[in-house]
Amino acid sequence: MAKKKLSTRSARRAGERAAVKLTQDLDKLARLEPGGSPERPLPLESASQVEVTARGKPCPLCRGELRLEEHAAESIRGARLRVARMMCVACGGRRELWFRLSAEMLN
Repeated sequence: MAKKKLSTRSARRAGERAAVKLTQDLDKLARLEPGGSPERPLPLESASQVEVTARGKPCPLCRGELRLEEHAAESIRGARLRVARMMCVACGGRRELWFRLSAEMLN
């Protein structure tokens, strides 16, 4: 027996659900990449490299440009990390990139 053809509305809703699932999967993958979480920070030599490196990364969801909103130092489980909070110009998605400074701070 042949399957019944989907209505236009049903096909559109199925496409929307698939797009949402793809976005969620891409977000999960981005969190598993180096820099995607505090458990996997990217190593850098100095704090001045944080903003340059963060701006060089594309949005993991749409490959658009990320705009830096905040660069902050945070302590997580005793480790001093840098976080760059960004927003995609194209899709509006938010992303955090985590960094660990390998050089000793003089101050």
